[in-house]
Amino acid sequence: MPALVEVTLHVLSARPGGLLGVPLHGLLFSALERVNAALSERLHAAEVKGFRIGQSRWEETASGAHLTFQVGVLDDSLLGPLLEALTVGRTHGSEATTLRGEVLAVQITAQESYGDLYARHASDVSGRDLHFTFLTPTTFRTTDLDMPFPVPKTVYYGLQRRWEAFSDLHFGAELTNWVGRAVRVRDYRLKPRTVQFKGARGSAMTASLGEVHYVIARPGDAEPTFVRLLTEFANYAGVGYKTTFGLGHVATWGWHDHLQAAAGQTADIDPD
Repeated sequence: MPALVEVTLHVLSARPGGLLGVPLHGLLFSALERVNAALSERLHAAEVKGFRIGQSRWEETASGAHLTFQVGVLDDSLLGPLLEALTVGRTHGSEATTLRGEVLAVQITAQESYGDLYARHASDVSGRDLHFTFLTPTTFRTTDLDMPFPVPKTVYYGLQRRWEAFSDLHFGAELTNWVGRAVRVRDYRLKPRTVQFKGARGSAMTASLGEVHYVIARPGDAEPTFVRLLTEFANYAGVGYKTTFGLGHVATWGWHDHLQAAAGQTADIDPD
């Protein structure tokens, strides 16, 4: 059952340098290990991870620094242990780690079963204009190279892998080829970002931030439903490479035509 969890920590260490998603990754695994070591080990070894870390916010307050961040949970077996690990008042990290903090608040901000997500899209969702806002640096891996531009076929291939790793509903291998023929980029506004990970072959990755507007340009049978569904699922799963370290957090919309019209969201992105 995909879920979005917002966590606030009272930070007991100095602010780490670089991406906050990197020390948060270590803190979450450390927290899970305390309540379920086997789950933590299985999660670490999994090819498709059952969570992602989203955008974070660091605030200096009169009582000290607070760090608020979002976790997208994809694996049904992970949500309970994660909430248990993040019990309010519990401290995670150690003097030897780069991030140590006490849990101040935990809130589930969104949750819906895979079955209910599919049923809703299969019954009455008909939008063709799909919007992605990349809130944290986003990149993709193709043939061991970084690709910062979100090509539709690459975006939806990754989303399909994550969905099918944790849901009984599978879309079939042909969906990727259909996306390559039927989903096109209508407009975009992206800015490049350089991301450096310690030990990542000693080289920085090229990523991007901004907006992309896709359109389903050809008819299909079940394929448009699947693409709209995966677009909404991206809010939980993130897209691209190293989402468990804070990359690839997206906000998406556009699968309801009447909601688009009401909000004026069908217009092209206005270029700078």
